[in-house]
Formats: sequence, C-alpha cells, structure tokens
Amino acid sequence: MTIPDPDTCRAAMLRRDRGYDGVFFTCVKTTGIYCRPICPARPPLAQNCTFVASAAAAVALGFRACKRCRPDSAPGSPAWNGTAASVRRALILIDGGALDAGDAPAPVELLGDKLGVGARQVRRLFAKHLGVSPVAVAQAKRLAAAVRLIDEGHMPMTEIAAAAGFGSVRRFNEVFAAVHGETPATRRKRTAGAQLMQLTLSRYRAPAFEILVVSDGDGVLRALDFSDFEERMHRLLARHYGSYALVDGDAPPAIVAALDAYFAGDLTALDALPVATGGTPFQKSVWAALRAIPAGRTSGYGALAAQLGRPGAARAVGLANGSNPIGIVIPCHRVIGASGALTGYAGGVTRKAWLLAHEGAIGG
Repeated sequence: MTIPDPDTCRAAMLRRDRGYDGVFFTCVKTTGIYCRPICPARPPLAQNCTFVASAAAAVALGFRACKRCRPDSAPGSPAWNGTAASVRRALILIDGGALDAGDAPAPVELLGDKLGVGARQVRRLFAKHLGVSPVAVAQAKRLAAAVRLIDEGHMPMTEIAAAAGFGSVRRFNEVFAAVHGETPATRRKRTAGAQLMQLTLSRYRAPAFEILVVSDGDGVLRALDFSDFEERMHRLLARHYGSYALVDGDAPPAIVAALDAYFAGDLTALDALPVATGGTPFQKSVWAALRAIPAGRTSGYGALAAQLGRPGAARAVGLANGSNPIGIVIPCHRVIGASGALTGYAGGVTRKAWLLAHEGAIGG
C-alpha cells in the first residue's frame, strides 16, 4: 500500500489529523515505539521518524505499540483494513482468529477458501497492500496481545498462549523467544514491578562514523552503537531492560573524554569506563571476557568459549557477541573467525576493519 510522502505524514502527525488515522503509522527510532497520527504524545523530531503503512509492518521492524494511542488495535483504520475488499475481509477474519491455529501454510489456504481465492493470491494481496504476509499480521497481533497480558497481570502462561491465539504453549514460547530474544516467563520476571528506566541518548562524532551513546542517571554507559543501527540499539535496550524512557541530552563528560582519548590514540582509555548491561550470566561472562582482550590483539569464538570453561560453546559465544549492547567499549570487534576472517560484526566488516586497524591489530 502506498502511503503519503514523509513531509505530508509529518504535517498530518503534527496537527493530529484524524483524516490520516490508519493511513500511516509513525515509527519513532529514539523510543522504539510506533504510533497513530492522532497520538496525544509530544511529536518526535522529524529525523527520528519513519512512516509505514501498517501496524504489522511496524512490528516487523522491531517497534513496540504506543500505550497511549494503541495503534495495534486501531479500529477500522483504512491501512489496517487494506484498500482491497479481499484484504479487508481477510483482516477481519484474522482478527477473529482465522490464523490462530498455527503458522503453517494450511491456515492460509483455509483463509483463502473463505475468501474464494487461493493461498498464493492471499499472500500476493497482503504483500501488495500491507507489505507483509498474512502470517506476519496474525503473528504481530498474537504477540502484541501476549505482551499486554504478560505485563498487565498474573495470568498463567498456558492461558496467555490460548488467549493470544497460539495453538500451543510450545509454539508460543518459540515465536516469542524468536522475536523478543527471551521467553515469556523471562520477560515476566524481568518486568515484574520494574520501574521505567530513565536513559539519555547523545551522539558522538568519531573520525569515521557517528556513534550513539546511551547513559543512565549515574553517568554509567548502558549502550553504544553506530547511528545507522539505531533500531538495533533500541531492540537490545528493550531486550535488556524492558520499558525505558530515552531523551536526547549530553553524554557524561567522563564518557566523552574517554572516547576522545581512544580515537586520539590512547587505546586503553576505554578500559576502565564504567558500564552496565542486562543479559544472562553467561552473556555477562562473555562480555567481561571481551573487555579482557587487549587493544591490538584478537581472539576467536572457540578460544573465548574455552577460556570460560565452556569448550564447544563457540556458537553460544557468537550469539552473546551479537547481543552486546555496548559496542567498542565491550570490544566484540576483537573477535574474529577461526580462519582469521573479519566476520560476525553487527556494525559491518568495514567498520570492524577500521577499528582493528586503529588499534594496530591489522594493517591499515
């Protein structure tokens, strides 16, 4: 489905134009939340906005539904219902649970039977009008319902799985963990009684790229990522801390001074910088081991696993590496493949090569 150009969307959002409610949704990069154009919250800055055609598309990009305007349940919105009659009817059926039996092709075929078209045509219409598959729409709906039930009460997980439309608790756990990076039970334990974490986002200009710096009220570094990976940073923050509030502000002077010194050539300047993360005990042990790798040296996944007393856990070390929320300071760029190849860096191989060359680990 085609949505208005960004300037039109921005203007409609600023005036909270009800005529555009459902025509597009606003994804806010600095908060990881998506909203309806009529959201009563303070409008975000233009450079922090991305506009999409459906709530499902926003969820697919990793954004969470705003709790004020509830875009995941906007009734009768044109974009959510689609422009084609078949898509509109299909969405009504999905909302009624037509795909809640599972994520296999068979439910989509049954949906097509109810619409009088084949499963292939159903997928094509959804791709054309919403940009996502019918299964993705149903999954986004189920997950949004599950998150609300987990965070708002003490309903048993078996009942949450059924109420959200999952065919089994096993499937519920699998899908939830794949999307959110943790099981439903882990989320409940992590967010139960938790207060909203207040964080500050600042931007630091390094010699070859811009860095996002997230700190807490005590001046402790909570996240560091490249500016073009802001959405990934928000996903990791949400995974580690659940709900959080992120406001633009200045980075603590100690962090700025340490970064200045590091990029000026003092390669040990980041070693003593205080950091704090969420994560499992194993992840934290991997990140601690990463900080022990001296600048100018590299290690491998297998070597780190052996160092941690977990030989054979190289893959788990790699996964922990990929979940590191504090790049450069927790130097996951110093881990390379067994063959010496510069692989497995979320910021891209080019940046990994730049950092290792800056540290003298490889030729510049």
